Amino acid sequence: MLCMFTHIKSDFVWPTVKRKNIDGTRHYVDGDTNVYHSVTKVTGSIPNPGLDAWKERVGDDVAKHVMIKAGLYGTRLHNYCEDHLNNETITFKDIVSRAHFEQITPLINDINNIHGLEVQMFSKRMGLAGTVDCVADYNGILSVIDFKTSTKAKPEEWIEGYFLQSTCYALMWEENTGQKIDQIVILMSGEDITQTVFIKDKAQYVDRLFEVIAKYKLDNSV
Repeated sequence: MLCMFTHIKSDFVWPTVKRKNIDGTRHYVDGDTNVYHSVTKVTGSIPNPGLDAWKERVGDDVAKHVMIKAGLYGTRLHNYCEDHLNNETITFKDIVSRAHFEQITPLINDINNIHGLEVQMFSKRMGLAGTVDCVADYNGILSVIDFKTSTKAKPEEWIEGYFLQSTCYALMWEENTGQKIDQIVILMSGEDITQTVFIKDKAQYVDRLFEVIAKYKLDNSV
């Protein structure tokens, strides 16, 4: 049965930021030529023992192949989720990404009152920019929501970067719109036929986020 999702029109219009490669690394630039680091790059810079151990076990070539394939499925899942939440018909491109979507559809259907999908945002305070998957109510609470794929269910300690990323977007939203978001939600589909929802209070991750940002900027000055 097709869900019909409600969209909330915002009075706030996000200024445009454009992607720009600087020394081979993704950055963003706004109309005032302010340069922002990528949220994904910053939050992905933290150590991940589980991922590192897997790469060492399978080897660089296999790891690169798997990650490229996973990136493709992840991108398609995002597109399917966006179409679904926009009340549009989905055109599936492959069996695997379709299976991911159908697996987490029951979780996606707990979303409503959508304030934004694939919103490009930034923070002058943090000096970061990026694109959030979804800002909407999740089970009736305004949230930053992210859609993820994986080969199998992951323990929380392996996905700290996901929580930091969503926390960053919640802070960006509040800084620019004045609307506070406390809840962050990660919806994850695994190829091992698992579906996982992580619901967190962003307050758990704010201090850690600013530690990671400060270290990244020291190591990667623009």
